[in-house]
Amino acid sequence: MNRPQSTDIPSQPEAVQLAFFDTVLGSAVRAEGCAGAIERHLDLAGTLIRVVYAGEGLCSAFSPALAHLEVDPVRSPDVSFHVWDSALAGVAMPLPPFPRHCLTDRGDIWGMNSRRIRSAFHWSESSVNLMDLERGIGIYWVQDQKLLPYWCHASPLRTLFHWWMTHNGLQLLHAAAVGDEHGALLVTGKGGVGKSTTALACLTGGMRYLADDYLVVGFDPEPRVYSLYATAKMEPSQLERFPEFEPLLTNRPYLDAEKAVVQLWPAYRDRLVRSMPLKALATPRFAGEGNTSFGRVSTIVLQRAAAFTTLSQLPHSGHCNYVFIARLASRLPGLEIALGWDLATIPAAIRDLLRLPSEDLAALALPSAPPQDQASRPLISVVIPIYNGAAFLREAVANVLAQNYPAVEIIVVDDGSTDAIDEAVAQLPVDVRFFRQANSGAAAARNRGIKDTSGEFIAFLDVDDLWPDGNLVLLTDLLGGRPDLDFIHGYAQLMVYNDATCAFEYVGNPRESFPYYIGAGLYRRRAFEAIGLFDTELRFAEDTDWFNRAAEQQLPSERLDMVTLHVRRHDANMTAGKSMVELNALRVFKKALDRRRAAAYPDQSEGR
Repeated sequence: MNRPQSTDIPSQPEAVQLAFFDTVLGSAVRAEGCAGAIERHLDLAGTLIRVVYAGEGLCSAFSPALAHLEVDPVRSPDVSFHVWDSALAGVAMPLPPFPRHCLTDRGDIWGMNSRRIRSAFHWSESSVNLMDLERGIGIYWVQDQKLLPYWCHASPLRTLFHWWMTHNGLQLLHAAAVGDEHGALLVTGKGGVGKSTTALACLTGGMRYLADDYLVVGFDPEPRVYSLYATAKMEPSQLERFPEFEPLLTNRPYLDAEKAVVQLWPAYRDRLVRSMPLKALATPRFAGEGNTSFGRVSTIVLQRAAAFTTLSQLPHSGHCNYVFIARLASRLPGLEIALGWDLATIPAAIRDLLRLPSEDLAALALPSAPPQDQASRPLISVVIPIYNGAAFLREAVANVLAQNYPAVEIIVVDDGSTDAIDEAVAQLPVDVRFFRQANSGAAAARNRGIKDTSGEFIAFLDVDDLWPDGNLVLLTDLLGGRPDLDFIHGYAQLMVYNDATCAFEYVGNPRESFPYYIGAGLYRRRAFEAIGLFDTELRFAEDTDWFNRAAEQQLPSERLDMVTLHVRRHDANMTAGKSMVELNALRVFKKALDRRRAAAYPDQSEGR
């Protein structure tokens, strides 16, 4: 028989995903019978969550971080989480209906994309997470709870909470929140910028505390923040600045390799609050001086800070989550908080800010931009594969940002570079999702990026190419207006460097350029779910092969009569100086011929 593409990963039918869920649920219930079911009820953002632990192991590991949310139930739960591990219960996890290469870094499982059944596998903790949104049932499994990393104890069941909150119109955020009788300040940004310092300085300064790591935000109808975990995390070196937390450490023997985890409940029960109205949004930075102060920052900077650090860690995040964050950023005055080295100035400055009348607070911030029509703008995941192209990366990312598209995530996949790629990524002006792999070719690098995308739409930009101005907005308008199409594709304009003018200049007719530049199009995610990913057996011409398969399966598409990519030709291009044989022209033709033969004679073996 003709072999399938090595990178084909078909979407699993919902019936298969539901059957897998039910099988795992049956195993979870058996585990509870074997190890003993222990129930806890949590009140989170107005929903009642029943957590059923199979035995004491995971109950003892997870309950302390959630203790401040525990209630005695007075009604039926809205959702039930079944939490178990095989080592304690003696019940094995059923075999999944997907191969190992479907697993992604964020936790999504490629091909398991049911809107009803959510599924994720987290490499860092080797956990399986499942949820049936229709029935309100979640499942969390690990092989042995004793092997869980420290952050699982500090912020347990995060993925299940994320799915359930999103289902209820709320949003999990990677952020901190503190406040007083006037309201709360939401503090967001990537790791290491000062969220925990801000939250813990305010806690020790007598203010109300909701979170320093993960929390929940909703509109009630005004923006409101909800506490999720009664823990805090900090770099061990910070303990010198916060000695009052030393007795509350939960992982003292492991501080040489882990962040310090502090259990705040019940020691700080009088300052831990479950919910507060939000008054402002801020992103911190360390000021390098004694005093703490506030300054102006653009809405889009705040929006990107909140979205990137949150959605890069939460499986099945996508457009609706970006829209929520954009709405939040547009509803709250946004500021930058410059943190002084004198910790006492942090709560003092935040108290002064929160007591301001709303109109004065709004005057301090830049005018809140509208959510930039994001409700009608799908999230675009831009995949940038790179191999020894560190010198081009900053310009490529700047080109993506210059598109002024409001909902975009950038994924950079390093294909075994030997140049200064780490330094190039560190110097980028924005956060990107950065993945590494051994050198395996552009097809494998693009596939790695595709499987970790969040967006409904996917675009590709080789690191040395550029898009024309407004390209993403234009392509999104065109593809968004044609729901029947799976992708659209334009032409590439070749450019060569002119030593006399010290600039790249157009050369040749775009209509006569190579017709299959993958970066000249915009693709719905379902296109790759329908026909598979790029063929990793092909180091070159993987784009031609993909377009051939799309044509053979009559994937709905449209060729645009416009230039949608600028290709800069130079000596470092991967295809420079390659012959047609080296560029796999014959192999691509042979693969297409084999597929046609297999379709015409399905009972004949390959090669006969």
